[in-house]
Amino acid sequence: MPKVSVITAYYNRAHVLRRTIESVLQQTFADLEVIVIDDTSTDGTADRLVELAAEWEDPRLRIVVHPQNKGFVRSVRDAIASTDGEYIAIQGSGDVAHPERIAQQVALLDERPDVVAVGCWYRNIDEVSGAIEQVRPNAATATGGVTTFSHGEMMMRRSAYDAAGGYRAEFTVGQLTDLGFRLHKLGSFATVPQFLYDRHVQGDGVTYNAGKVVQQAQFLSLARHLQKLPTEQSVDAALAEVREGGVSAVIPIQDAGVQMILAERCIRLCAYDRASDAAKIAAHLTNPSQRRVVEVIARAARSPFAPPLRGALRVALKATPTMRSLWMRRTR
Repeated sequence: MPKVSVITAYYNRAHVLRRTIESVLQQTFADLEVIVIDDTSTDGTADRLVELAAEWEDPRLRIVVHPQNKGFVRSVRDAIASTDGEYIAIQGSGDVAHPERIAQQVALLDERPDVVAVGCWYRNIDEVSGAIEQVRPNAATATGGVTTFSHGEMMMRRSAYDAAGGYRAEFTVGQLTDLGFRLHKLGSFATVPQFLYDRHVQGDGVTYNAGKVVQQAQFLSLARHLQKLPTEQSVDAALAEVREGGVSAVIPIQDAGVQMILAERCIRLCAYDRASDAAKIAAHLTNPSQRRVVEVIARAARSPFAPPLRGALRVALKATPTMRSLWMRRTR
């Protein structure tokens, strides 16, 4: 039984398979298995995986090709259920793990039995704009289960994952926030204070797709809603509503938490030279004042004054709680 089970799932990402999977197979920590999922891609991902597997000839690599699309969360749930590793490591599709990532995280979990999940410092690399952001989270500061992980760089104890109930199948996005609330009841979070992971933000991901951003905001708010409910019966009832009528049946777009997330995402997109995407998301803001503010910033972000404006926005984003407070007070 390998000590670490690494799970990485793909849908139409044939062009990034080599860089991601090689970065895992080339880890200095060798006692691992790598489960690679093709979730019914249409771009030749499955064929490319066969080619790469023949080239690498690595017995630690296991390829799973779905006959029907399951979605990311269900794919990862099923993959974890098929593994026996003591630790579970998630690896984002297209992302790159530095050679010491697994070794450093395993060492921390081995030394700290109180820790149930560990991340690391990472870089956000925007493949559209070319912007690079260094992120130095400190998971030890997480309160009430709110994680500082981006997800792809996280490793967790299998025993804690099982005890928490795993990823909920009702979530199509925002699954880490939901799981994080439950994991944090079982132990602490930690961060390896080294840059061990490159997170490649791709143009077709959740970050830039207006529809996906709205859905993600709703599911993030749903996770917070569920953890505030008083009983397991009330949680089950809310999840049943989601299964029956979708996330909007419980968390509408007009929800204050959803609106706050959308507003913050708009500002972030403007800061990273994606003003046109911000404008699309702004159409879902229900507060006219907030919508106008985003539209003005988006126009300015495409003007000759754009570089200094984007720099100022990036600085402001590092003080997110303050920024949220100012945003809600000045535009309500």
